[in-house]
Amino acid sequence: MHRRSSRPTSPSTGARRPTQARSRATLDRLMTAAAELLAERRFEEATIAELVSRARSSVGAFYARFGSKEALLQELDERLFEDGRASWKEFLDEKRWEGSGAGEILDATIDRLVVKRRERRGLLRALSLHARTNPRSEFARRSARLNRLLAERFASLLSTRGIGHPRPLEAVAFALQIADSVTRDAIVFEESALAPPRSDAALKANLSRVLRLHLGIEEK
Repeated sequence: MHRRSSRPTSPSTGARRPTQARSRATLDRLMTAAAELLAERRFEEATIAELVSRARSSVGAFYARFGSKEALLQELDERLFEDGRASWKEFLDEKRWEGSGAGEILDATIDRLVVKRRERRGLLRALSLHARTNPRSEFARRSARLNRLLAERFASLLSTRGIGHPRPLEAVAFALQIADSVTRDAIVFEESALAPPRSDAALKANLSRVLRLHLGIEEK
């Protein structure tokens, strides 16, 4: 049995938070190794032994921070959405897009969504699948909060730029729902069997055409 540490813990994941630089570096290596491992195989197939070997760490060091693999996944979940919330807020800040039209903002947002989902495909897949079988998972709630933030910022930018849809706020929200669903199926789960995109560039171009038509934005 592993002795529990008295160090601070994350209120939502229970992971012990290191206070020393060396311990923080070990935690960061474990998190990086976990994300890399999940890009290669399903969460259920990944072992703690593989993880600590890749992180140049030990099983003891793992259990000093996490009670289980599930606790590690929850910590990855929390980090993913903390980073996503901060980066999307910065990306969709009004000042960043002064002088830019609705089409430019739309295309840049599609590009970023595709790139980020490709970068984090393994982790997003693992979190999504885990959430389906674990009703206590925070993934769905965090995802919903992030999507609301994205929708509010995106709607604020586009609805003030004269898009051609008669109900701009509703139209922008639906456009994001389309982009979210298509990129999740095509990239995270590779389930676009009816019309698989030839490449991420083709996926971006097709999404741009569809959403420009939906929103009433003139073609490039």
